[in-house]
Amino acid sequence: MNNKFDYNLIKTLVLVYETRSMSKSAQALGISSPTLTYALNKLRDYYDDPLFIKSVKGLKATPLANQLYPSFKNIDEEISHSLMVSTEDPPEISNVIIRTNTMIEYYLIDKLLKNKKFPKELNFTFNNRIMLEDQRSTALVSREVDIDIGSAIRHNHSFISTKIAQSRIVGLCRKGHPRIKNQLSDKQWMAEEHIVLSSAETSAYLPEKLYGLSHQRNIRYRSNSLINMLYCIEKSDAVMFFPAFLLKHIPVHLNVRNVEIPWMEEDTIDIYAYIHSKAKNDERLEWIIHLLKDRK
Repeated sequence: MNNKFDYNLIKTLVLVYETRSMSKSAQALGISSPTLTYALNKLRDYYDDPLFIKSVKGLKATPLANQLYPSFKNIDEEISHSLMVSTEDPPEISNVIIRTNTMIEYYLIDKLLKNKKFPKELNFTFNNRIMLEDQRSTALVSREVDIDIGSAIRHNHSFISTKIAQSRIVGLCRKGHPRIKNQLSDKQWMAEEHIVLSSAETSAYLPEKLYGLSHQRNIRYRSNSLINMLYCIEKSDAVMFFPAFLLKHIPVHLNVRNVEIPWMEEDTIDIYAYIHSKAKNDERLEWIIHLLKDRK
């Protein structure tokens, strides 16, 4: 056993143990896979144990890794908690990192600016990167993001969840569309060209009936940019689904309108905000979530 221990490696073991993946752990730490391998090899050298072994289900922890994880996890959480504790002289400006799609980003910023609630002591960074559910969880655990806003995260024992919206679904098209009046039947919906939000969460957001015939839909454009999607709706005959609660936040100068989708009247989009349980007393995050829930 090497006598010198690098305490920076504690989070390395915790993340690899929780994700069972080198690539996911490297992504959460913001480092390359070779750099993570080098760090893990230092731990293996120190303990003279492989710690993790490749298996068909990902990396399998050795008995020693199983023994180390609880204490390493406690140390990592204590360090993270200490970093979050306010000092007597806090920095004048703090940065809040929010992972969500551009629809929710636009919604929050529009509310901040219209209501003149943009606090001078806060900076906002939005992460619109498309993430699978386990990647979203890892980003919260590693504090890569402060708030995650999106569809439900299932195994969320370490997180505090708040439902910020439950919205019915409407269609969106340009004013003067040659075929669409006030409603869209299921057959007409499938016959039109579509614009789709590029997101790993899209299928989780929407009712199954919208995706039951997804292979038959004529999807002309996928984007993670709300403004680009609205511009395409305005300048073409394509249609898209849209959460009804966001309608009043569409810029008034855009030549678009909503249409009802009667065959989806009983379906809703449910949107949640997640923070790590260690951040439950963070007044910045509480304030942002409260603003998101406010429909005024």
